[in-house]
Formats: sequence, structure tokens, C-alpha cells
Amino acid sequence: MRTLTLVAGIFLAGLANSSTQYVGDFALLDHEGSFHQLSYYGDQRAVVYIVQANNSAHVNARLGEIHALRDAFAGQPVVFYMLNPLAEDSRQAIAAHAQASNIDLPILVDETQLVSESLGITQVGEILIIDPAKMNLAYRGNLEDLAGAESALNQLLAGEAASSSTAENPGAKITYAASASHAEQPVSYSQDIAPILQENCVQCHREGGIGPWAMSNHAMVQGWSAMMREVVMTKRMPPGQVDPHVGKELLQPMGLSNAELQKLVHWIDAGAPGDAQNDPLAGAELVQSKFSFGEPDLVYTIPAQDIPATGIVDYRYVPVELNLDRDVWVRAMEFLPGDAEVLHHVIAYVSSPADKTVRGRATGAAQGESVGGFAPGRPGDVFRDNSGRLIRKGSNLLLQIHYTTSGRATVDETEIGIYIYDEPPAYVMSGGVAGQRRFLVPPHAKEHKLEGVQEIERDAYLYDLMPHMHYRGKYMSYTAEYPDGSSEILLSVPKYNFNWQFNYALKDPLFLPAGTRLIARGAMDNSDRNPANPNPNLPVHFGLQTKHEMFFGFTTLRYAGDTPDGVMSKRETDGRKDDKVASR
Repeated sequence: MRTLTLVAGIFLAGLANSSTQYVGDFALLDHEGSFHQLSYYGDQRAVVYIVQANNSAHVNARLGEIHALRDAFAGQPVVFYMLNPLAEDSRQAIAAHAQASNIDLPILVDETQLVSESLGITQVGEILIIDPAKMNLAYRGNLEDLAGAESALNQLLAGEAASSSTAENPGAKITYAASASHAEQPVSYSQDIAPILQENCVQCHREGGIGPWAMSNHAMVQGWSAMMREVVMTKRMPPGQVDPHVGKELLQPMGLSNAELQKLVHWIDAGAPGDAQNDPLAGAELVQSKFSFGEPDLVYTIPAQDIPATGIVDYRYVPVELNLDRDVWVRAMEFLPGDAEVLHHVIAYVSSPADKTVRGRATGAAQGESVGGFAPGRPGDVFRDNSGRLIRKGSNLLLQIHYTTSGRATVDETEIGIYIYDEPPAYVMSGGVAGQRRFLVPPHAKEHKLEGVQEIERDAYLYDLMPHMHYRGKYMSYTAEYPDGSSEILLSVPKYNFNWQFNYALKDPLFLPAGTRLIARGAMDNSDRNPANPNPNLPVHFGLQTKHEMFFGFTTLRYAGDTPDGVMSKRETDGRKDDKVASR
């Protein structure tokens, strides 16, 4: 308790006595679910945060003045936000208040209160101005001295230092319940932290895993604790995070809970101490069978792929001969990386006897149907509810493989495990996409919006959603528009990351009546504020390579009435057509 209290006291005292206190990077969602990260605004001169509360008469009485201050700096390199750190103000309530009060500033929702704690915020109505390029707190004041905030902004724009305000703030005090609790009862490494890491992190952060370091014991975790704090505060880790306030419940929740985040950050802020108990991470080997679902029915090894030590490796399109002497129904598919450090993702397409020699190998265009894939952190593909996908006799796989270099030359020989039904399943699983192929993203565009639609022509059940863009992908969401005129958001990924391509499985399949429109909405960031952008000076169009772009909202669904008998009958007809094509 004493350690945490002492550290917090020193930190807050430093903030109070300095107008150039360094602040760490952080990211929050606003009341509409948009992602905002402080460092992204490094091309701005100032970022203004005004601490808000729904029931604050102090703030509500000055909304007009706040908007006027924002408008006074329109067109200048200044960004304005409100920030709500109150546990009693839910995001839904904040959004409703913003609409009712005509607030047209983004309101950042600090549900864990960790950002507000790190900024030393103690009262509603405070105004903080941060220089995002230097990550310095340049000014601290409150709504009683809006003139002081305006003067500080003018000073900062002129390249001068600003002095914080001394005006008394009548705003309500902010309480930090989790912080107080953890100061009274310190967070335990063995009882609190290690279980969080084992459940959410160790699968990748282990010897031989894809994580850059192994969480093998307390000393390792403590040594990397500052980096851990940064990646959770900026929402880089855990990967694949979704907006938890919209969309359908997922089979596997993404991200840490608010309570877990509070425990982890408070423990790190206290020095990441160990304890006298046995270290749960020390000597504990991750129990992991070669394949997650047991021994596959069919196992294939891709041809050896030489990966250089450095540089960019273009997509590779690798055919895999299946040598099937009969039609098979796939119930699951899993990829076992030969070298997990360099294998970024795999998408497996079925190529028919005609495709494998004509379109598939010749162009690498992956014209067939996708039946499975691999990406960091993504489990194997399982077709639920006694459903499956058909691979016809004579067909093969065409693998789209993306490698990233690791600083050492290596050879990858990834294995593919295919699980098949003894008897045809009851249902047939299908795939689809809400995408857009014709677009041009201008140079330096920070938010070039795109939209794609998948028309559901027959009653169907939706199982999985997989957003796919390349390096300029910014965000993507899925919305279902139903025939009765109603609509709902199914999934929102506020901060897309090309390095983590997840297949988001719905906990319960969603019925989509015929006439439903699945709409993928998203945006590309082709600016220099996107650190993954290869070249912000060039326009970008659709293409297969990562230097180009894609905008696909892939779906996995099952059409009502699709049975193996019906599909087999159709495939027999299609097969005869393919034979004619192949014989030409």
C-alpha cells in the first residue's frame, strides 16, 4: 500500500508543480465508438482535454463557451476533446447527454479511469492542454479561466511556453475507487497478475511463440512491465480488440476487462513487485498438443519456403496437392506454423480441377472458395452445428501466404491438419463478402471511407465476421439492415491492425432473413500519421499485394435449406462444366 501511495503522490505532485510534465501515450474510444490515440495527433500543436460529467452544472453551463473556444481555433493545429472519467456515467448515457445538449465534441470515455489517473485529473471541469509531439502537459487549468486556456493555446501556437492557471475550480471531486482499493490491498502477482497473463498473453508470449519475449517468470514480466503498460494503455494489446458496447456477443471475448486492466496497470505503477509465493509462470510449460483438435484425418506439409533475414516478402501463392480419391466434408482445419516468427497469415482456397491449372496457379488470384486460414492468435477453423464444407475429389488447395522477416534467414514448412466427417453433415457452411474493389485512396487522406454490401438472397444464419484490409486499414464495422427496416451493428473494430487478422465468431448464430443487407463500413488512412503506411505520397487502389489495398468484410454463414445432397447435386453439374473447361 505504501509503495503505490508514494509513487502516486510523487507523480501527482510533479504534475501540479510543472507545466511541462511528460505524459505517456494512451488511447480511448469516444461516446460514438471512434478510436483516438494521443500520439496520432503528433502533427498537431496542441490537444485540449476538458473533463466532463453528465450531471455537472459547472460544465453544462459553459457548453456554449467551450464550443466558442473550439471554433476560435478552427483551421489551426489544435484538437479539442471532452473526457469523462466517471464510473456512474455509462457510454450510452454520455451519448444521450451529448445529443440532448448538442455537444459536437468527441467525448472520450475513460471507463477504467487509468488515463485520468495518469494525467493527475482530480476534478470535473479541468482543462488540460498537451503537446502531442513531445508528450508534454503544457497547461493545466479549468473552466473558471477559459481566457487562460485561450491565452495558453495562442502561446503554444507561437512556440512559447504557457503558464498553468491558478483559478479555483468548483467542479466536483473525482474518486478513483479501484486505485483506493488497490492501495489498501495491493495487487498480488501470483494471485492476480499471473492468472491474467496465463489466460490472455502466455499463449503467444512463450518460448517459440510469436510474442517477442517469453513471460517465463516474474523477473521477465517485471523487466518488460513498462512496455506492457504502454501497449495496454494504447490498446495495442491484447490484439483484435472490438468495441464492447455494440455488436453481438462473441464466442471468444477480445481484450481485457476493466478490472483486469486496472489491476495490471496499478501493479506495474507500484513497481511490478513479486511475492513470497511460488511463481505460477516459472517452469510452467504451456500444454499444447501438436494440433488443437486432436490428430487430424489428413495432414499435409507445404513445400519448404525460404524466408530471407530482412526485407519485405510479397504474398506467395502455394499450391498443395491433396490427392483426394473421393469427395470429403471438412469439419475443421488448422495450420501449424513451421516458423511462427515469420508466418503472418495463410488463407486456404479450394481450387477445382480446372482452377488448379488455369486460374489458380497462373495468376495467384485465389478464385476458389476459402475453407480456412491462419493468423497470429487465431484458433483453427471449426464449422459448428454439424455443418461443413465440401472438397471435391481431384481438388487441391491454393494457399495465400504472407511472411514477415525476423532478422534471420529461415525455412518455413507449415503443416495443415484437416478434419473430415465420416458421414456427410446435416448442413453446409458457406462464405461471403461485403466488399469494395473499385476505389482510389488519395495521398495523405487520413480517413477515406469505404463501404461494401452483401445481399442475403435466402434465409441464412451468420456465424463469423472477418474484416480484411492492408496497411492503410483504419477501422471497419458490420451492420445488418433487415427487410422490416430495422438495423443493428453486429461488430465494430475501431482500430484495425493488418498484423492481426481475426475471424470473429458470434457466440450464437444470427438469423438473417432473405432480403437482409450486410454492410461493411470502414476507412483507409493513407497519411503519414499511419506508421504502417508504405508511402503516403502515392494514391492507392485495389490490388492483391500489400502495396495495394483491399476492403473486404468476409462472412461465414449457413443458408437455410442447404444440405449436402443438394450441394453434391449442384457440384456434379458444375464439375461437368469444369471438365469441359479443363479439356479445352
